[in-house]
Amino acid sequence: MKRLPRIVIVGRANVGKSTLFNKLIKKPFSIVKNQPAITRDRITKIGYWLDWSFYLTDTGGLLDKGEMEVLYDKVLKSIEKAIEKADIVIFLTDGTVEPMPMDYEIANILRKYQKPVFLAVNKSDVKNYSSYEYYKLGFDKVYEISAEHKLGINALFEDITEYLKVLGFEALKGYKRLKDKPRVSIIGKVNVGKSSLLNALVGEEISIVSDIPGTTRDSVDVETKEFIFIDTAGIKKKFKDDIEYYSYVRTSRSIKYAEVLIAVLDASKEITKIDKKVVGLAKKSYKALIVALNKADLIKNINRKKVFEYFKKNLEFSKWAPMIFVSAKTGENLELLKEIIKKVYKEYNRQLKKDELLDTLSMAFEQNKPTSRIYEIKQIGHKPPTFKFVVDKNLKNSYIQYIESALRKKFGFYGTPIKIVQELK
Repeated sequence: MKRLPRIVIVGRANVGKSTLFNKLIKKPFSIVKNQPAITRDRITKIGYWLDWSFYLTDTGGLLDKGEMEVLYDKVLKSIEKAIEKADIVIFLTDGTVEPMPMDYEIANILRKYQKPVFLAVNKSDVKNYSSYEYYKLGFDKVYEISAEHKLGINALFEDITEYLKVLGFEALKGYKRLKDKPRVSIIGKVNVGKSSLLNALVGEEISIVSDIPGTTRDSVDVETKEFIFIDTAGIKKKFKDDIEYYSYVRTSRSIKYAEVLIAVLDASKEITKIDKKVVGLAKKSYKALIVALNKADLIKNINRKKVFEYFKKNLEFSKWAPMIFVSAKTGENLELLKEIIKKVYKEYNRQLKKDELLDTLSMAFEQNKPTSRIYEIKQIGHKPPTFKFVVDKNLKNSYIQYIESALRKKFGFYGTPIKIVQELK
């Protein structure tokens, strides 16, 4: 088969799913902590084993319904959607305890889908119970592994890959996602509707949406035909625990590797310092930026202009970024938002011809003479468009802003920051 196989890891909370996930994608991506139900959304990355590459999905850990309260049904639904798409399921359990009621419940869920299931007993290096206890779950074979120390994983994947060959898949070493798709990170403070917006853009519930603040903890990404969208944890003033801190680290990393940022603000509420910080992060990180005023369905048409001007005024420092009303709930302007993403991504990659750059700036210099002598000007990069000025002394900040304005007036650079570096001769 031409496509990569899909392998999904399922299991109850705190059995080590995220640890195994991180080992197989060879990055510390999913949050790992000795506290149940840290992962809630399903997270998919490229995983690797020897010559094989595959889509690997980490799913939310299930606890008893009473312990998870309102999130139980949402997490279960997310897990079931992942199973539906899976070619292989790794059912991970915890060998330090005997099989728990939730293990039996998950086993029954898996049997309903009739997918090939590989039952792995994790933490086998410190197990307290015989792996034979796990045959009670009703699967043909039990694999003893330690995700933390990478023990037993070879035996597990030898059988998994043999089964994938039976399904028609072939080994594909070192596969990487196509780089021509914009990486779009959705950022914002808690409860502005980031996860709802991701789900609406993708067309299915990838991120779990709840009225509980901070439901998203990891950065959740999903690849569509045109984009790679990343939902991130909400940005806060303070972190009440390590989990929130790790979530912020993941958000920062997602911003770093993104190309386009969608800063989501709640259009029905007044702008806050955190909102401005979110937009400022995009400017500081030199990423293409779109400001999405979500929950537009709560704004009456007669008030739209006034609300729009209010946000524009308060975000004057990023006036080059397009701003748009959207509604994750009703779907308003979502197709327009996708078109804007494509446009700002193109501008973010824009490279000017040498003569058009020099002609434009020569005219600007005639109208307003430089504060220093300029020996050379050239574009030295894109993502963002970056220009180098060789000077006898650094130009004043006000003049740098003048140059940026001249470039924008001529070339637009819609939705993208411009970076100007100086080199002394």
